Amino acid sequence: MQQPTTETESAEVEEAVASSEGTVDPELLIKHPLQNTWALWYFKNDKRNNWLDNQKVITTFSTVEDFWAYVLTHTH
Repeated sequence: MQQPTTETESAEVEEAVASSEGTVDPELLIKHPLQNTWALWYFKNDKRNNWLDNQKVITTFSTVEDFWAYVLTHTH
């Protein structure tokens, strides 16, 4: 089976599997963990603050799906 490339395609695949078999394929529900938890940071170069105070955590994620969910919802 070819992997879905968008959230819409992913939802369509899940719906098709659920409707054709009556249940959702468990493979579609498994999240793929990353080896480490990652964070995306924003750095505001404000000379009035020290370096540490200029850093802000935007989000953290520990699975591939959580990363792509954030990217796809915040970059369009």
